[in-house]
Amino acid sequence: MTVREAGVGDAELLLSWRNDPETRRWSRTTDVVALADHVRWLENVLASADRLLFVAEKDGPVGTVRFDLVSDAPEGTWEVSITVAPESRGKGLAGAILAAGERELRRREPARCVLASVHEDNAASVALFRKAGYTGTEAAGPFRVLTKPLENA
Repeated sequence: MTVREAGVGDAELLLSWRNDPETRRWSRTTDVVALADHVRWLENVLASADRLLFVAEKDGPVGTVRFDLVSDAPEGTWEVSITVAPESRGKGLAGAILAAGERELRRREPARCVLASVHEDNAASVALFRKAGYTGTEAAGPFRVLTKPLENA
């Protein structure tokens, strides 16, 4: 599994994954997003020093992993968000996507900790993050916050 920086040319693909009903079901914002709004969001993400958005690839694009710097947390804390492409679900790729994203985050930034906000009913995501070494169950509405200190931080 490899990750590469996302680009504006990925907008339609990323939007199709974002607007997938299963993706929206577990998101903080469940509304369908219009292309113009998504392109504007993507341009802002790509221009931000506090966000990293990667496309995961294994014989083509299979998902995304995004890291957002958390300003109201200890220095070096990032929040992760992961999406597995609908056509790539059920193939056991989520762990590899997450691991590749974490490696790239550590390569680029002095990251010390990663947070994952996971919907309390999303058993697959809870299991993914637990298997990857994330712990904790701090409640934040219908989302639980799991954390992982990064090695060599």
